[in-house]
Amino acid sequence: MNYTQMNIALQELISRLKDAEQGYREIYNGTSNILIKRWMKKYADERQEFQKQLDFESQKLNGDPDTKTSFLGDLHRIFIEFKLNNIDNSLEAIIVEIERGSNVLINDYNKVLELEMTDQLRMLLQSQKEKISKEINSLTLIKEQLFAEA
Repeated sequence: MNYTQMNIALQELISRLKDAEQGYREIYNGTSNILIKRWMKKYADERQEFQKQLDFESQKLNGDPDTKTSFLGDLHRIFIEFKLNNIDNSLEAIIVEIERGSNVLINDYNKVLELEMTDQLRMLLQSQKEKISKEINSLTLIKEQLFAEA
């Protein structure tokens, strides 16, 4: 296993997870919709837990887990923040952006899973990816529920 390559890949995932966590917390703080608040809190906390797990794995590979958010993630959050100014009228657009961002994250996991790694790390990454996929499905259900009422 190429430790440098794996650490770089883990750092990129950690950065994406931080982007997602921050975005979810901003939406949580910007909406009065209880259903959306619950979803955002739950998955912001989960993204934070995923980061901790990957930080630990990176440290085991002698990596530096001090990762910042990404430039693209910052831009994505600016877009969401713009929508937050009128959030309750923009929930559909925000949910579409969350789905898009989550699908990008799934693709990032797929790329990392193509690398050589320990079985334990592969299982952890696969488990995180599967949870994110389930979250996308739950978000789709929330979207259908919210906009069926409209």
